[in-house]
Amino acid sequence: MSRILIICPDEKINRDLTDLLSGVGYEIESAFSQEDSTKKAEEICPDLAIIDTSSLEINISDICKNLKLKNATNDTQIILLTSNDSSSREILVGADGYITKPFNENILIATVNAHLRIKKLLDILYTNNSELAKSLYQLNVLYSTSSQLAGTLDKTKLIDIMNIGLEKSLNFSLCLALIINEPEDASLIINSRYPISEKLQEALKLRVLVGYKNLFENNELPFDLSINNIKVIKNFKEEGELTDLNILVWDRLFAPISTSDQFFGTVEIIRQDEFTGEDSTCFQTVVKQVSLPLESALFYEELKKTNIKLEKLEKMKSEFISIVSHELRTPITSIKNSLDMMLSRRMGEITSTQDNFLNLAKRNLDRLSGIVNDLLDLSKIEAGKMEYRFEEYNIVETLNFVLSTFEPVAKKKNIDLIMDTENSKFIILADSGKIEQVLSNIISNAVKFTREGGKILVKAEKIDSGSLNKSLLLVALEDKNPDNLRLYGDYIKVSVKDTGIGIKKEDIAKVFDKFQQIESSLSRTTGGTGLGLPIAKQLLEAHSGHIWFESEFRKGTTFSFIIPAVKLENKVS
Repeated sequence: MSRILIICPDEKINRDLTDLLSGVGYEIESAFSQEDSTKKAEEICPDLAIIDTSSLEINISDICKNLKLKNATNDTQIILLTSNDSSSREILVGADGYITKPFNENILIATVNAHLRIKKLLDILYTNNSELAKSLYQLNVLYSTSSQLAGTLDKTKLIDIMNIGLEKSLNFSLCLALIINEPEDASLIINSRYPISEKLQEALKLRVLVGYKNLFENNELPFDLSINNIKVIKNFKEEGELTDLNILVWDRLFAPISTSDQFFGTVEIIRQDEFTGEDSTCFQTVVKQVSLPLESALFYEELKKTNIKLEKLEKMKSEFISIVSHELRTPITSIKNSLDMMLSRRMGEITSTQDNFLNLAKRNLDRLSGIVNDLLDLSKIEAGKMEYRFEEYNIVETLNFVLSTFEPVAKKKNIDLIMDTENSKFIILADSGKIEQVLSNIISNAVKFTREGGKILVKAEKIDSGSLNKSLLLVALEDKNPDNLRLYGDYIKVSVKDTGIGIKKEDIAKVFDKFQQIESSLSRTTGGTGLGLPIAKQLLEAHSGHIWFESEFRKGTTFSFIIPAVKLENKVS
């Protein structure tokens, strides 16, 4: 039942409001003065308060602030009961609404109901977001702590910054930081909310020593430390009752302060409330951040070594591409020309056996040439050196040409290769050669992986951006944020649907990866570099387009892509 506090010096108005609202099922408390309202607010923590502003003895601003603070979520709804001639400033002191006197009972009840619904929704939101708010706060503390740690390499300052970060993010009751420079120089820094007893101090010294030794078990200790050479540094925030041994049964988090090859000490925090998994992650992160400044020099050296390796790899890649472009293309062209001349019989008659072997050599040479061209294209795209010649043209022309190219191959496998367009004019601004390459890669895959007697349907249509399935596009883009996918206006959509082997769910994420063959058993018979689809994807993105697919294993796959359509109505006829 919702609790309502009525704050009104006028007994009649107070009674009328109480009778009215209790009659509709609310729990009512009345206060006749500002002091009385403070006491009642502490007792019942009201969901809503109605304040009569007519009394000069009541400070409306103070009451509103007090009511908000007494509520756990700071969302007590406040309605002011004002007269028509009251100052407008009165409704700007922290209230959520107001009703003028004399009030209509139905309007008052409706207003109260509306604000209580708001209160309920705010409480639900507060409950649902409390963990999120905590996580966001901890992330903010981690960011702030990391920034401060990056500004110093002084060990004492690093530990102070760590303690502050842990206190802010995890609200500990006690923090123990054991810092070891050498066996004769070990400090136990105790940060406590309240002063600690002598018994607890000695127990904590023993506790950190045992924790330190347990870290290494049977391994050699970095420092041969004893309880007698641990110096204690105590800090506490507030005066109060001494913290004693009972704190040792509270929940704890413990971690070493170390880098990969150097040990600096340990840290432990204790509090009565149980730590969550998120708390543990936050704790480990803060402790690790203390070690990062100490490792910065080591990381820098590793970074330099890595950069040298990357430079060597980049040089090797450039040399490889150079070999491909200059050393392989020339002999491939020469061999291809020789084979063409022999197969044309201009060099003399050849037997059927020779013809078969020469055609086999030509097919494999074409495959090798395709691999070389794919590698060169990929290298150019990644280097940003791919040249494009954009012009307005009808994509149907490219579709017809590519389909006619693959018809002989499809007929050999008894595959129906079907073209479906709603009209014959789909004008785009594009490099026709690059779009032909995209289509060739997609249709080539469809023919390769469709069994004999299958069917491939190539469809072109004009669609608007609002009808696109953005979830499929985001998967292809490896993005989860729909705001990053900006689509406007009309597009030409081309789909290639086959009845092939399909793609397994576990292989879907690999489809657009470079050098990937999704079906290894088929790749041995069909060949390919695994570069066709990655190249197609990047070529389409250079045209402000996108590519995606839908697949069902053993039933078939549909690859689709879009390219912005040219607005014909804006062109001069």
